[in-house]
Amino acid sequence: HPLTEDQKKKDNCRSYAGVYLKRGKLQKRACERCGLQDSQMHHPDYDLPLCVVWLCRKCHLALHAK
Repeated sequence: HPLTEDQKKKDNCRSYAGVYLKRGKLQKRACERCGLQDSQMHHPDYDLPLCVVWLCRKCHLALHAK
């Protein structure tokens, strides 16, 4: 199934940030809520691919559940 325009935008944003992370231009940080070191990127605004919030999986899921 082809991606919708919204899905394409999100996918491109995640990919762009992932490349910057791999190149060391974006630094992985601890979860901003609980401090756990094992964190993942969250994009509050997909128009700003390098503006990320670092959250552990538990905090990330809780944020999206709201």
